[in-house]
Amino acid sequence: MSEPAPLVHKNVAVLRVSDAEALREMELVVSIDDFVIGRISETEIVVDPSRVKALVELLESRGIAPLVRRIGE
Repeated sequence: MSEPAPLVHKNVAVLRVSDAEALREMELVVSIDDFVIGRISETEIVVDPSRVKALVELLESRGIAPLVRRIGE
């Protein structure tokens, strides 16, 4: 039986943290559920790309300074 073909997505935003505890702590400070499309792992979530700016502003207002990188532009 062959392996399934890899799934490729375009125009997505991923929030990645250093460890699962960091993400849990962030979720206690900021309600991010409205921004989340799905979870990749315990340290990565897929964020609605049209709401990245709003999420960054919300995080910054709570003293969390995310590093935002755009790839492929």
